[in-house]
Amino acid sequence: MHWQVDFFSLRLFLSAVEEHQIGRAAAREHIAPSTATKRIQALEAMIGVPLLDRNRTGVVPTEAGTILARYTRKMLGDIEDLRSEMTALTAQVKDRLVVAAAHSVIIDLLAPAVRMFINECPFVELSLREVDNSEVVRQIEAGDCDLGVFASVGEPECGAAGMELLGSEPLVAVLPREHRLADRSSVGFDELVAEGLIATHTTAAIYRAHGAGSGALRHVVRTGEVALGMVRAGLGSTIVPRRMAGQAADSEMLVRTLDEDWAVRRINVATATRMVGNPVAEAFVACLITQMSQMPTE
Repeated sequence: MHWQVDFFSLRLFLSAVEEHQIGRAAAREHIAPSTATKRIQALEAMIGVPLLDRNRTGVVPTEAGTILARYTRKMLGDIEDLRSEMTALTAQVKDRLVVAAAHSVIIDLLAPAVRMFINECPFVELSLREVDNSEVVRQIEAGDCDLGVFASVGEPECGAAGMELLGSEPLVAVLPREHRLADRSSVGFDELVAEGLIATHTTAAIYRAHGAGSGALRHVVRTGEVALGMVRAGLGSTIVPRRMAGQAADSEMLVRTLDEDWAVRRINVATATRMVGNPVAEAFVACLITQMSQMPTE
């Protein structure tokens, strides 16, 4: 049996069941009573059984009408749920998330988290900016981005409204095999500087925090990957996160403990004031947390 039932007729029938009168159902659905009567009669004719028992005071559903009313409520409820979800998706199309991130955290953490977020929120326009750690902090404080993901040594100095620690790992020293301190199991920061430290911007900032100028540093480069390449060439030692050192280690380099209490790298996510509590921002932070939990500890 092939039925072609329009949703308006079903809703009108359900209104008649709930109002117990076709006239009141017609007023509820904003049509004439005669039109409502014809639509319900057409519905009964198509199905082939009476749906309403009529009497002087109104109408009551027959056994078939009771079954149809039950399924109609479910179908109309599903349609409303569909409308709500589609409305939510349409609203998401208008969302845009701007994320500023340091180079050092993009490869391991951010790239997989971005992929996860895009899969979960395909209608959000995500814009990723690669900048230095200090520039991430500047942009988040100035409101130039929605979220900032950056590394810090010690507590981050950032005035963002929302700040969360994603994870941390030790900093280690990486030396050429022929380095004068190669036979040591651990080395100090000042010893590395004295022997010629290849600093990243982060370690140069640490050096300045110790009250010294950066002039004593032999080389200052932008990324840990560049610093490791220079160590491999025998140009000096460097300080990088333990995971980065482990991934790059080869026969030309030695990894040693950095004997400093402060030698811990933190990965932070900061949320701009206007985005605190925003569900899109919270969804992205959740992806970061998930990805961090899946990263190896060594």
